[in-house]
Amino acid sequence: MPNSSAEAFEDGIDLQIGLLAAYAPEGPNAWPGYPLPLLEPSGQQEMRTFRTVVLENPYLRVTILPGLGGRILSLFDKRTGSEVLRRHSMVDPQPSGRRGAKVREGIELWLDGQERLNSVGNVATQIEHSSDDGDDTAVWIAETFTGTGLSFHLRISLPPDRAELQLEARIFNRWLRPQPYNGAISAYLGDGTFDGTAFYSPKRDAGLAVFSNGQLFEGASFHDGVLRYARFAEVQELAPRQVDSWSVTLLPLSGLGELIGASRYAAASTVEGQLRVQVTEQRLGHKLLMLTEEYQTLEAVVDLHPENLFTISLDGMRPVEFVLRDPGKQEIFRAGTERQLHEPLSGTDEFVTAKRRAVLPTIDSDASDLLRATFDLSTRHLAHTLLGIRALSEKRFADAAACFEQALNYNAEDPLLWWAKAVAGRLDEQDNQVELLNAHYLAPLEPALRAESFLCQPISLNPDANPLLEPLAENPEEFIEVACLLIEAGLFDQAGRWIDEALRHRDLPMLRYLMAYCLIAATRLNAEASDHIRIAAQLPIAPPFPYRDIERRAIKTLRQVFPEDESLSTLASFLGLAT
Repeated sequence: MPNSSAEAFEDGIDLQIGLLAAYAPEGPNAWPGYPLPLLEPSGQQEMRTFRTVVLENPYLRVTILPGLGGRILSLFDKRTGSEVLRRHSMVDPQPSGRRGAKVREGIELWLDGQERLNSVGNVATQIEHSSDDGDDTAVWIAETFTGTGLSFHLRISLPPDRAELQLEARIFNRWLRPQPYNGAISAYLGDGTFDGTAFYSPKRDAGLAVFSNGQLFEGASFHDGVLRYARFAEVQELAPRQVDSWSVTLLPLSGLGELIGASRYAAASTVEGQLRVQVTEQRLGHKLLMLTEEYQTLEAVVDLHPENLFTISLDGMRPVEFVLRDPGKQEIFRAGTERQLHEPLSGTDEFVTAKRRAVLPTIDSDASDLLRATFDLSTRHLAHTLLGIRALSEKRFADAAACFEQALNYNAEDPLLWWAKAVAGRLDEQDNQVELLNAHYLAPLEPALRAESFLCQPISLNPDANPLLEPLAENPEEFIEVACLLIEAGLFDQAGRWIDEALRHRDLPMLRYLMAYCLIAATRLNAEASDHIRIAAQLPIAPPFPYRDIERRAIKTLRQVFPEDESLSTLASFLGLAT
């Protein structure tokens, strides 16, 4: 057995990639990929170097590309020297999808029944090395900006002693209203067959099996070379500030020639007069049973190792079924020799609109309506959250912390709720370390937590940018996300301090507009606000365009105060706001 260990490290890869042209159509919300521009293949290509994060153990090597949406570009089976995923000589975006072009390579996470708007953009990453106890080695990828209210953390882990890959997803609705949702893993595999669990390509002699760890997955399909393993058959709604957590196990298959079946632990084929069995981990003293056409049952005790295919000659016998049992007589694999794999299942990439649910309380609801909503099991977590936000905006910090504590009784998986309680504790001069630790555990790459680390520091007169926030500059949209969270909570002074620091890192027009909105809404300092409007007008209007509720509110308010500003007029037209 090979030395069992797993490691994770950063590397790089040179890829020939097709170039894209970006453009924004005219008109309010006039394109399906808003707030990002539409994309169009330019017909040109070039060689580019991409940063990669690699997970590797004795059996598998997994290559992740943070700069292409965090997709798994390569899943290499070291046992047979086979690439499990279909690979092209050039990463060539195809004209399809809601942004007009998408990359059909690797394995990626979907959130709402389609490829993510930022599926060719950058994501945050963090390596989690294994401990001395032999824990899995893992890579976290996370994305706050998705063009919707959904964000995600995805933990991709590789055990030291098994030929399998674990994906653990936490999909979070950051907004205070429902969002269309259907979390899925999408793998671009090319030609082959699929039986609802396992895909196999005899031409490439490689395949992939997908298993869930007890959660509901009812949207498995294979269409046009794409294996999609989805939570639901249709798009649902994820309630405000709710988290959907799920995990799947990916089992790479190779060297089998074809496939008669796969389980969570083994896969098998009958080719060239042989039975071939591939296992994910070492299995000693197992019993292999074979039922022949003559209804004879033959059995043998076998030792199976993940690094080697187990083969046995059938000597002309015509078996109809195989069963593999562990020493405790538990069945771990069963398959018939009649080919169970069939032609691709029907499926589409069409987006199915979710049905709207009952009206939920909002930030503008009357206090009496919010109190009433706390008695409804389906809305009480949201109602307590909104009451806490209202208390924060009124600087009743102890009351806010109490409301957030109540909300956590019903929604403890919400990392922003733990963050809000930590903010309330800090502003009330109370210890907030427990809340911050819980938030970090749930969402280690959440930008609001880095913001809180900055806001906890004493105010400095140093004009230089604070190095603590340098990682956010790689995804500058996160500066805007945090500003909107603080404004949504009515913490205009905190938002102003945050934006002032963020502008030292990246001078973004939307940050200027949000600062101007804070000055007008909280202090009536219209003259100072006009300075930010003037500077913003000199900066190019570039994507991502405004899409959040707070951005919409800010643009609408600023348009009323500065009706002659052309940049504000352009953004207002994108948002469909009346001039």
